Amino acid sequence: MPMLIVAIAAVSGAALALVIGLLLGRTSRAREGSTTPQALSFAGAAILGFFALFLGFSIAGTWQQLNSARQHTYEESRALAEAYWNAGGLPAADRSLVRDRLRNYTRVVIDDEWATMQHDTGSQAAWQAVDEVRAAVDHAAVQTPAETSARTDVLHSLSDVNAKRNARLGDIRASVPVVAIGGLLVGAVFVLATPSVIGLMANTRNLMLMCFVGASVAFGVSMVAVMSGPFSGAVRIEPTAFQLALERYDQIDTDARTPALPPFQPWPTH
Repeated sequence: MPMLIVAIAAVSGAALALVIGLLLGRTSRAREGSTTPQALSFAGAAILGFFALFLGFSIAGTWQQLNSARQHTYEESRALAEAYWNAGGLPAADRSLVRDRLRNYTRVVIDDEWATMQHDTGSQAAWQAVDEVRAAVDHAAVQTPAETSARTDVLHSLSDVNAKRNARLGDIRASVPVVAIGGLLVGAVFVLATPSVIGLMANTRNLMLMCFVGASVAFGVSMVAVMSGPFSGAVRIEPTAFQLALERYDQIDTDARTPALPPFQPWPTH
């Protein structure tokens, strides 16, 4: 329905311009087909403005989608690291199990799900892995108030993980609206065709100029194409955030094994 409305609007605009041209274009200059520089400038500016509008909208849209998707991966990574840290307050056996399953989920995202996201879908193995983390926390044999509090904190962090995971999977299908892409392509054709329509001579200099214009237009359109699809385009997001989460896990484990520093002793006074 939206595409039909846009198509009807475009046809109506063309029909209106045709009627105005037939009614007002009855001067001798109009009959002879000669065009003033002011008219050429107006036509060129209108067509270039149309193309620039859709090009700017499309590039800004794809760039915003790319940044938003990247932000969601880092937010999920931080929630995973928070869950790993909070698991330190669980009983020893449950702590090891929960942390092992958090590591497993993170590796599954990197090794398995990232490849499936390039085909616009998530990974069932990753869903299973994150559910296994939740099950391990739910069955933790907490006894003391501190352990109960730790389990609550881990569950809260896992809730954030699920929310950010859903946002990341929602970003898979993010794309520029079809209407904007259609307007961009139509504008590109108009920009390239206008010089010939208004009578640009096909000499060497003008043809070289048209080649430069064509290269610029193609570059702009290709920018939209390569940035489309945050996880499948040519400029796609890599699983850097989850690799950093694995490094953070290692750091937390190392800090836990490091003996506490002795209390600070002031220098003796003489």
